[in-house]
Amino acid sequence: MLRILRRLFLGRTAKAQSQAPSDSPAEAIDRADTAEQIEILARGGFETEGSTLETILEEYLDPDTVAPDDRRWVEAEVTRAFARKRADEATWPLETDFDRLAIAFDALDARGIIALHKAGYTRSDGISDATEIYHQRRERGRASRGFVFYHGQDVESVVFDQGLYLASGAFEDRDKTAAAIAAEIVTAVEAQGLRTQWEGDVGTRILVHPIHWLKRSPSDDPRAA
Repeated sequence: MLRILRRLFLGRTAKAQSQAPSDSPAEAIDRADTAEQIEILARGGFETEGSTLETILEEYLDPDTVAPDDRRWVEAEVTRAFARKRADEATWPLETDFDRLAIAFDALDARGIIALHKAGYTRSDGISDATEIYHQRRERGRASRGFVFYHGQDVESVVFDQGLYLASGAFEDRDKTAAAIAAEIVTAVEAQGLRTQWEGDVGTRILVHPIHWLKRSPSDDPRAA
């Protein structure tokens, strides 16, 4: 599940080091691996069909070495993955576990706990995003007591039914308030019918499990937003 991060890094490094990308020879892609990454992005529910295609072709793979046949295959595979996803969405209940989590996050955010979905790709990304929002809100006169988020690697895990880990913390008096904020998060999430696992240790993340990850994908059509 860490392959996306590794391939993104390697792809960017290769492009930065390449002096003549137009002369790079085409390389056969690992279609099974690529299909898995496409499925992860589709099932995660945060990407559109267009953004998934761009991510796979421009970041996950090296665009300078993808053969035309492979490029056409990727385009077709993205279309197939989202067609399957849309067909599945038609059978989903009106309210899913993701919807219940989103309700809990909205309630926490309203109470001064910054709640972020897919905050970057790593824990450090999420903390950076939460801190930036904390300062932005403080400049506008809105106080924030703490934060909760999950990041891109967590989405990859939850797609495979491994539960969803939530990171949390406090902005001020951390030693005194971090545990209370985490407990408040647990209460808000469980109030929506989801189950959590957390033993009260602020050094560990809150695990939401079981959770059936059904998040409806956004549309490429801005009129559908």
